[in-house]
Amino acid sequence: MQNTRTVPESATPVMAYLEVTAAGKVFPLHDEVLIGRDPQDSLSSDRFLCIPEHTVSRRHARIRLRDGAYFVEDLHSSNGTFVLGKRLQPGAWHPLRDGDELAVAAEHIIFHSLLVPPPESVPAMIKQTVDATLYARPLAAPPAQTAGDAQLTIRKLHAMAQVGIAVGAVTNSETLIEKIMNLIFELFPLAERAFILLSKNRDEAPVQVAARRRDGTVDRGDTLRLSRTIVAEVLQNKLAVLSVDTLADRRFGAQESIVDQGIRSVMCAPLLLEDEVLGLIQVDTSSDPYAFKGEDLQMLTGVCAEMAVALKNFQLYSDIERLLEGFVRASVQAIEERDPVTAGHSFRVAHYAEGLAQAVDRADGPELRQIVFTKDQLREIRYAALLHDFGKVGVREHVLRKEKKLHHADMRMLEQRFKYACACLERQAYRQLAERQCEQALGVEAFREEKRRVEAGLREEFGRLDEFLAAIRRANEPAISYTEAPRELDAILDYTYREPDGAAVPLLLQHEHLALGVSKGCLTAEERKQIESHVADTYSFLILIPWTHDLSGVPAIAHGHHEKLDGSGYPMGLRGGQISVQTRILTICDIYDALTAGDRPYKKAVPVAEALGLLEAECRAGHIDSRLFSVFVESKVWAAA
Repeated sequence: MQNTRTVPESATPVMAYLEVTAAGKVFPLHDEVLIGRDPQDSLSSDRFLCIPEHTVSRRHARIRLRDGAYFVEDLHSSNGTFVLGKRLQPGAWHPLRDGDELAVAAEHIIFHSLLVPPPESVPAMIKQTVDATLYARPLAAPPAQTAGDAQLTIRKLHAMAQVGIAVGAVTNSETLIEKIMNLIFELFPLAERAFILLSKNRDEAPVQVAARRRDGTVDRGDTLRLSRTIVAEVLQNKLAVLSVDTLADRRFGAQESIVDQGIRSVMCAPLLLEDEVLGLIQVDTSSDPYAFKGEDLQMLTGVCAEMAVALKNFQLYSDIERLLEGFVRASVQAIEERDPVTAGHSFRVAHYAEGLAQAVDRADGPELRQIVFTKDQLREIRYAALLHDFGKVGVREHVLRKEKKLHHADMRMLEQRFKYACACLERQAYRQLAERQCEQALGVEAFREEKRRVEAGLREEFGRLDEFLAAIRRANEPAISYTEAPRELDAILDYTYREPDGAAVPLLLQHEHLALGVSKGCLTAEERKQIESHVADTYSFLILIPWTHDLSGVPAIAHGHHEKLDGSGYPMGLRGGQISVQTRILTICDIYDALTAGDRPYKKAVPVAEALGLLEAECRAGHIDSRLFSVFVESKVWAAA
């Protein structure tokens, strides 16, 4: 970043400057500078920072060097002066530290400084406000500088500041490498080429990940020839190397790669962290044998140190991500193993949800154009989809695995009751026949006739019971959509038979009648309540996890996946805008997989066309988002599963 101001040769050595972010320039600091709206005739241009904004006061603030440290004072401005978001008390001096952000009305300014005064030089009344960590290493007094040297120093300071910003701001190694490569040529104006080598694994030799020339030309790895001697010395000794004139250097002068490429001056530093070499950075030139000096090597070593820390942090961050991914997948696997027949549901829903979110992000329709998902938000949606049914860990297995309206044991008991009823009817009929024979002393033909009549009546009654049992078996099958309860169940409920002691016993019990009368699915009201509780249990579990900021929405997204836009969903009965776009995406994908999955014991898999028809009906009913469903259909995210 180039400054348009000049620095007089008599000025104090420049060890601090202001970066005016909006204007894109730097302003070197000396003993004192005034910040204001209108130029001051009594001050030279290097003593007055003009910000021509109406919100800035004529004399707004000033910065002064006192006892080896810089301080800022608000000059009773109208809109105030802020440091790190805190408004300064007018007339009071506030110490500045490297990287502090000043707000002068609406203008943002960053203070950069290499001045590190000893603690005893700070006045006692303000010493407590200065961070003691600034005094870890006092710096030696800088040599006198010319105006050109001052400008170069400012540029290097700015580049070093950008290195620090890059290390703290980026979250992946690719972006960091790109930024470092760009800044290297700002730090070293005479550098013609730079390259970076990194080790992918601890025990592997580093490989080239970036190589560039000052003109922007990228050197390909298959044509780039490096000096194995320089690389080996840096990696083995874990020390930086500087050769001001390689051809005269006995270590490298005979190296073929150096001669072929005409390298005259080179410096190479390892990316070293806790005695582990993560790679190296080399900078060289072919035009100037004395392009680099000792302080340049120190600066490169500093860049390498910061980059090594960042790369290690990325590695640790990646390890944490893999750990979280493994934990989530293992948790889902554990939950789905409780119900093997639905295994794979959560993984499929996560795949559909991530695909639909990406399709929505690409959609250019007027209603969806404003919806944009970042990489972190896509990961957030995927985790919410993976864990949306985690609360089923608290649902009893006989409810979770229920296949039909009556549990298997209940149906077996009912079938045994039918057999028992038949036996009771038969026993009662033959007993009545025996009693009639004893009372009336029927002849052989009359007895036979009476026996035929009794058996015909039993066959008729047994046939009626068979029809009842067939009706029960039909009613026991769960329905995908709402259906009316069979009327024939009422007749069965009224039917009774007599036990040997004469007590009348109902053939169908009341709770069985209620279960068989379920109009959709196979769960009774009480069982459905248990199943629906899994949503709240999922949320209660997920909020216990200390999610990072980029994943903080996982619990809320998963919590609402059974909500409906018209407020008829559960558990909170949310409506319209109360339901996030991420949750609406999850809802559509969850319903689709529940319809099309072939592993559900209580129903056959619904063909895709029929499933889409049912989802379209949900849209018309105002239950799910029709805009997102249209994208779901157009993108066919299920086809890529």
